[in-house]
Amino acid sequence: MNKTRSLLLNPWTDSRLSTAVRNTLYVLVAGIGGWQLGRAVASPSAETVASLILMGVSILIILKRPLEGLLLALALYPFSTFIYLNLNLGASVPDVSLMRAGVAITFALILARGATTWRPLVRPSGIELAMLLAAMGLGLSALRGASLTLNLQFVFDMYLTPYMVFFIAKNLTTDRSKLERVLWAIALIGAYSAIYGIYTQTTGHVLFVGETESSQAKLYTDSLRIMRGLLGSPHVFGLVFSLAIPVDFYLLIKARTSNKKVLWAAVLAVTFVGLFFTYKRTAWIATVGSLLVIQFFFPRFRRLFLALIIVVAGMLLLYSDEINDSAVVNERVNEKADTLNGRTDLWDAAWKAWEREPVVGYGIGQYQARSRFQLVESHYLAILVSAGLVGFIPFALVFGLIAYASIKIYRARTAALFVEPDLVAAFWGCCIAYLISLSTVVMNHELPHALFFLLAGAAVGSQEAILNSFKQTSSRAVSVGAAMQSGDTASIKPAPRKALRAKP
Repeated sequence: MNKTRSLLLNPWTDSRLSTAVRNTLYVLVAGIGGWQLGRAVASPSAETVASLILMGVSILIILKRPLEGLLLALALYPFSTFIYLNLNLGASVPDVSLMRAGVAITFALILARGATTWRPLVRPSGIELAMLLAAMGLGLSALRGASLTLNLQFVFDMYLTPYMVFFIAKNLTTDRSKLERVLWAIALIGAYSAIYGIYTQTTGHVLFVGETESSQAKLYTDSLRIMRGLLGSPHVFGLVFSLAIPVDFYLLIKARTSNKKVLWAAVLAVTFVGLFFTYKRTAWIATVGSLLVIQFFFPRFRRLFLALIIVVAGMLLLYSDEINDSAVVNERVNEKADTLNGRTDLWDAAWKAWEREPVVGYGIGQYQARSRFQLVESHYLAILVSAGLVGFIPFALVFGLIAYASIKIYRARTAALFVEPDLVAAFWGCCIAYLISLSTVVMNHELPHALFFLLAGAAVGSQEAILNSFKQTSSRAVSVGAAMQSGDTASIKPAPRKALRAKP
């Protein structure tokens, strides 16, 4: 009697009944959801529905595993236009790309965690202040430009987003395993981009071509193709490869098993071939420059680098005639080398224009509208003519402060840091490659900027608070020891709790 009465009041008390009802509800919900989804996919708004579903899944991953979700968003970003990972909001509203959404949500999640003290934020440093000043200076140039919406979108994508990636990586890279995931992501993005580039250059079949790229030139000469498609242009491919190669070398040298050594050797070889097929002289110079810098500070790399130089020098001697007669040398390496393919005239014009508006510049796009030259072909000069010293000085200061922080980390000798000096040396190589690459082109693509600041945040930003805490603890220990030796124990005060622990 009591069991019957309890079932009438609460039918879920019978486990068999509750399981049957629950399974029936699951079937009904799945059936109705599938039916509605099918109708939506068959409707004119099918692309929007697909984008919402895929972006929703990506956002759920970000909420569950923020760092891994962000790395996934960066890895998928080149394909976002082609596999419904961009949400089109209409002609007058900027699209919501997976990178924009992923970075913004992860950034907000970190701030929310810090506000609730669930996971304290890593204390901002001068690097973040310089980034804020750079964003303000570049934002001013956007306000003074021709199209406010497009200019603000440009500043957000090319500068604010990479700066936010730095902050995210700084806060989420809390141990060695997470740092390795960042390195693997950069290496694998470089590898699949190289495989794509090799395929397009050897077959002539260009995949993943955007609407704006279909009308662009396909050939340098009759013998040499321009690497197009996935990342848009060869200078973007070249910078991605130049950033990935130092990381590939580091992972190869540090690999502990034969299988991993073979894997990273293959990734390195593929990335080098992809770099060659870009036919971009700046990318080649940037990569060589980065490797030259690394070998001064990474002893194990130095031996490998010297062996590589001997092999390359031997091949150049053996095949010198074929190399000198090749299309690559005659049609690219030696082509207009005295004027850097006409860039010197563009730089002179941009420099003279900047001298007339040195403080705040002309605004984004205004110089091109006034000048007879439509191109600047230098990221630094483009900032000078559009934002002036107000934008350029903090932009350059960001790199100076990152370099200064990395030098302190390289010279530090403490087990508290999980970034070793060899990785800092590899990061310096990436810095050199990045800065050289920006000297001869305006890098108007989000991915290489985001990858560089991802590595900077993981390898440098994440270590600043740890290093500062270690220095505070060490200085206190020295002062306590001196006080005890002098017998002045009354001057010894307890250290604040924050100084004794490294923030995650």
